[in-house]
Amino acid sequence: MSHRMRALDGLRGILALYILAGHTLPFLWLPPGLGWVAGLVSHGRAAVDLFFALSGLVILHALEEGGFPGRAGAGRFLALRAGRLLPVYLLALGLACLGLAAGDPFAAMPWLAPDSAAHAVAGAHWPPQLALHLAAHVLLLQGLLPPALLPGAEYAILGPAWSLSTEWQFYGFMALCLAIAPRLLAAGGGRATILLLLLGVIGLGIAALPESWRFGHAFLPRDAWYFALGTASHAFLSGRTSRARYGLVLAGATVLSGVAGGIGAMLVPLVWTLCLRAERPRMSVDHALRRLLMARPLVWCGGISYTLYLIHAPLQRLLMLGIAPWAGGDGRLFTLLWALPAILLPLAAAALVHRWIEEPIRLWSRTRILGAPRPGLTPFGSGSYTSVAGRL
Repeated sequence: MSHRMRALDGLRGILALYILAGHTLPFLWLPPGLGWVAGLVSHGRAAVDLFFALSGLVILHALEEGGFPGRAGAGRFLALRAGRLLPVYLLALGLACLGLAAGDPFAAMPWLAPDSAAHAVAGAHWPPQLALHLAAHVLLLQGLLPPALLPGAEYAILGPAWSLSTEWQFYGFMALCLAIAPRLLAAGGGRATILLLLLGVIGLGIAALPESWRFGHAFLPRDAWYFALGTASHAFLSGRTSRARYGLVLAGATVLSGVAGGIGAMLVPLVWTLCLRAERPRMSVDHALRRLLMARPLVWCGGISYTLYLIHAPLQRLLMLGIAPWAGGDGRLFTLLWALPAILLPLAAAALVHRWIEEPIRLWSRTRILGAPRPGLTPFGSGSYTSVAGRL
């Protein structure tokens, strides 16, 4: 599977734009009867689940093509991921801290009820035990801390970063396989896929724990079946497994999704499979979807999706703090002044950060860790060999 997966490039763009819209509409004043519009983009968790499936595909591909043997290879893999994730992530974390330090935007936004979705998207104040929350965020450990150890760890400072903690746990799982049991990753990673599904079954048992010890959504076992779906997808696209075996993994992921999140969550594996078919179109509907996903604006958004995913929330908060006082408590005026900049500013900033920070540091760190690319090797950063956590 050495070709560029252009259709999945566009999928990443759609997911990033969907999450951006889902974090924008809850702050707007909507006329009576149009509240359902915000509901259309209120399923950001499902979008991130699709990113997790993409990550499973991406990482298994990278491990197979990159040559990471043994413990030393596991260390290089983790170092490569840290060098790739942390620069943009720490920038976004700094912006989030600046936004929290600048004040509470909700004080000037009375049209937003205390129980509204907007309050869930953007916290009003610094969390208690700030030093511990900062340490957890810097180390990407917030998903490993149940409420009994650190209440609200997942979303305390930079909300979107919860999924990066989950991804980091997945990278740790894959690195452990490399170092201890590399056979789990052999022959398309079939054994690792089964192990991830079993990990997901264990994750469902978390509901039986006392509430204070139930891990949150950022805990890997609560999402492991989406990563398993991704690793099975890599094996399917590369011809390492049959349709029947992929179908079994799809069925398992769909059932686990339904048990964990209800009937609606069962659509996530099915949507993923539909988009995966666009990479190997066989029917007219597959070709139509492929043309949609390969649209240039979506592919461009897919290229900046990691940066956009991380920096949009703190930038929108800072924008609120500047505009909300001018609106004088008028939700209509705030919507008029804030809505368009809240979309355009994150897109422009993400494009600039991607060009001047994200890509240069990615290439520099990759060269330092792995050396110059070998002839004939598919570059880790090409095409859709990416996820919510960015290119390899």
